[in-house]
Amino acid sequence: MDTFQKLIQQLKQTSHLELVGKNFSNETVSNQSVQCSVLGEITFFNVDFRDVDFIGSHIVGCNFNNCLFDNVMLIKCEFWNSNFEDCQIIKSNLTRASFNNGNFKNCIFRNVKLTASEFSDFKFIETKFQNSELDFILARSIEISKSNQFLEIEKSLNFEEILKEANMSTDQDEGERP
Repeated sequence: MDTFQKLIQQLKQTSHLELVGKNFSNETVSNQSVQCSVLGEITFFNVDFRDVDFIGSHIVGCNFNNCLFDNVMLIKCEFWNSNFEDCQIIKSNLTRASFNNGNFKNCIFRNVKLTASEFSDFKFIETKFQNSELDFILARSIEISKSNQFLEIEKSLNFEEILKEANMSTDQDEGERP
């Protein structure tokens, strides 16, 4: 079975990576560039992405379970029908990323730049934002739930304040695993 890292290495022979219907588990992908790639219906389980550049990529119908994103560039990426569960997003840049019809469940964003990102028809379930930049986020038809509390937001330009009111955003690290 090919590993994701090996497939990226083969990318150097083509202009961009297009992958559909694959499963990757228990691997580390580091120091790679897969800009403007298309990933569809892929499951990533227990995959660590470290220093990976996905700028301008399209990610459709993908599932990320127990994944780590450490210093990952997701600037201007589009996520459609993708779900993240038990993931950590650390020191990564998601500026102007677009998330549509998916969710973050039991995820942690720590020192992440989400400036000018957009969330539409999206759910945040037991997700925390620690010391992250949340300015100018556009939120449409989102749901936020934490400890049996449920908040539905039809439209908001002040996402950071909503998260703080729901005790989902802090300006301090809480000492959770890196």
